[in-house]
Amino acid sequence: MSVNLLQQLNTISNPGGVGLPVTTYATEMQQALTAQLTQAPQSQLSTLSAQQSALTALQTAMNQFQQATDTLASSQNWNSVTAASSNPSDFSATTTSGAQPSLYTIAVNALAQNQTNILQTQSPPTTVTGASNLQAGTLTLTPNTLDSGQTTTIQVTAGESLASIVSAVNADTTTTGVQAQALYNGSGYLLAFSSTQTGTAFGYTLGGSLITTTPNSSQFTDTQSSAQDASITLDNVNFTSSSNTFANAIPNVTLNVFQQTASTGTLSITNDPSSAVQSVQTWMSAYNSLSDLLHNDTAFSSSTGSTGGTTTSAGPLFTDFNANSLLAQLPSALNQVVPVSGSTLNSLASIGIVEDPTNGHLEFQSASGYSMGNSTFTGSLQDGQTMFTNALATSATSVQQLFGVVQNNEASSAIPTSGILGSVNNTLNNFLLGQGNQVSAMQGDLNSISAQQLNVNNYLTQINQQITQTVANFTSQLNQLNAAMQQSQAQMQQLNALFGNSSSSSTSSTSSSLP
Repeated sequence: MSVNLLQQLNTISNPGGVGLPVTTYATEMQQALTAQLTQAPQSQLSTLSAQQSALTALQTAMNQFQQATDTLASSQNWNSVTAASSNPSDFSATTTSGAQPSLYTIAVNALAQNQTNILQTQSPPTTVTGASNLQAGTLTLTPNTLDSGQTTTIQVTAGESLASIVSAVNADTTTTGVQAQALYNGSGYLLAFSSTQTGTAFGYTLGGSLITTTPNSSQFTDTQSSAQDASITLDNVNFTSSSNTFANAIPNVTLNVFQQTASTGTLSITNDPSSAVQSVQTWMSAYNSLSDLLHNDTAFSSSTGSTGGTTTSAGPLFTDFNANSLLAQLPSALNQVVPVSGSTLNSLASIGIVEDPTNGHLEFQSASGYSMGNSTFTGSLQDGQTMFTNALATSATSVQQLFGVVQNNEASSAIPTSGILGSVNNTLNNFLLGQGNQVSAMQGDLNSISAQQLNVNNYLTQINQQITQTVANFTSQLNQLNAAMQQSQAQMQQLNALFGNSSSSSTSSTSSSLP
């Protein structure tokens, strides 16, 4: 038992004054041993836990940056275009990936329309639900294309209401593509039939015994407006569509028409640099988050206090080899010079993307430069984003070669093998992917920490078992000591009683012999 522990035990008071306070002694011993023997391993566990959390967060940030790198590597995110109409009230267009810059002339010749049929009798009924003057007969609907052109027959009974006929027609709308409703024209009700979709393909033929060309009170006369396809002339080539949308006239362009044009207009499809700018900004943001994490977790600082003492602090990954290696390798991958045939655009700096010396962030160059400490830039620079968009406008192919963009890629991401992105991807893979059957460097770090945590926890288990046994032995010894003390006290009481009786007898004899 250490001197400190003995000192602690010796300071325990014993108000009862009889025996030793066993429970108090045992509790104090348990606390003292736990503090002395488990403090170091518990501190080691805290350090390992902080390292584990930092490595897990770093691994997540690396994966996010790699995902942003793969997204930027897809040509789909570089070849975006936008469409502009000279007559937006007549027609407009939207583009998807793969649309090519070009200029088209467009004239809208006709809009798509539904087929309609208005049926009325010579003496139209004044109520929809009441009896009509119709004779018994049939109405037939034969769609042009729907239901393979099969005819649907509506049986009408004598005096049947218009509401009943409307209900019967609409019950077959799914197969005929025709819907009906009753309309009031000021003097009575009539029936209105119409196709549910525009275009000649969705027209129909209306017939039956209740259709006549001679107006009377028991049959319908039919006024028809035929279905019509939309029609445009695109660069002197005619196109038709069953709707007012043309999805196949220009590859990867959807054209919408709104009204017939009085004259030919133009549709301009041009490159849209905003999409590429956004993709690059997202990529730089992912890198900056990773860079901040690396700098903070590997940092070391010291400061001198008012009393002259020095205080130091270190990040959880200050001594981690992989984290420090990644911190050194990533900027090298980003700042390399990439040979681009026939172009001076061979680095990120040449297209306006630089590393901020104050915080290590990747960003578009500031026109005002940067300040570091007491050094301030007093000149002017070209705005980085302007440099980037100008490079895209004049040398888009060279910019994509510099980055290592995977061409003709239809997916939203791709694995780069060349350029800046290829170098970044390889650097990340060196830490995130293992060789052969080996685990990755990052996973190896995490596995090592887990193994150390297991060893320390096993050690703590043994220490706690030893403390428990030591306290149990100490408690037993104290109990034995108390028992011995109690026995000794009883013997002393017997001796005191014995000597007390003897003394009383001697005093009595002496008193009786006196005269």
